Amino acid sequence: MRYPHRNIMTRALHLLGFSFLLLTSCKKDGAVPAYVQIDQPVVVGGNGQAISSKITDLWVYVNDQPVGVWEPGKPIPLIAEGPTNVKCIAGVRKNGVTDDRIQYPFYQTWQQTLPLEREQTTVVHPAFLYYANLTYWLADFDSGLRFDTTNCTATMTIVPSDSTLAGQGTGNGRINLDGSHPIYRGLSSGDPFTGIGSTAFLEVDYRSDAPLTIGVYYTYAGQAHPTPYVVAKATKRPDGSIPWNKIYVDMATPWNVPGAMDKRIYMEASLPGGATSATVDVDNVKLVSP
Repeated sequence: MRYPHRNIMTRALHLLGFSFLLLTSCKKDGAVPAYVQIDQPVVVGGNGQAISSKITDLWVYVNDQPVGVWEPGKPIPLIAEGPTNVKCIAGVRKNGVTDDRIQYPFYQTWQQTLPLEREQTTVVHPAFLYYANLTYWLADFDSGLRFDTTNCTATMTIVPSDSTLAGQGTGNGRINLDGSHPIYRGLSSGDPFTGIGSTAFLEVDYRSDAPLTIGVYYTYAGQAHPTPYVVAKATKRPDGSIPWNKIYVDMATPWNVPGAMDKRIYMEASLPGGATSATVDVDNVKLVSP
């Protein structure tokens, strides 16, 4: 079941305030809430195996009535008891922007009937699926590189994976930058993309101690247009660790240029000022469209 997508997010903090007022009113009438806690959801493939994801928000419906947008792990107070249908729509940060949270259009709505009890917390672990009949382009670096270096000094190579990502295969792409190789630019190889309509997202797993620029490449009137679009910040932490992150990039916006031809995915990385070396790892680069 699909629900209308919203451009404005109701923040959990505001919803908690509303819920408090609602529950205070209900308690005066003798109503006692039950609680549902939706722990960190996962995404699974058709084989039931986990796929990397970064679901940051959940649009929650109880018996088809909206109860707001919540972060995973937050107890949700509900005036309900007995068998209760709970539905969740997965939300992500569009282009990695914290304040631009959207319902991800390619994950199916999750639902389950829960036996709720007053003053009790029911914990659930949603597993989301992709909708059927989607179109995918995937660079998982298990069977090849699928990116061509262009007009730069650094290159991308395949290295063994560390298996810290859900569903990660045997390898991932790596860009090594240093003083002699300070810039990497790459284009998706193979046939150009056609038929990209008003909805298309590029999912990218990455970790780095240098920013990674993600964009599009196309030709127009015979001229090449490599177009930076989103800059994914370095993931290196103060303690020196470099964890994986995931970003969902809206590709329809930069690609929908009238007359654009030879559409491809574009990536760029540059050695940060003052650094003598840097590394960018990428994996599961997946273009998803209807």
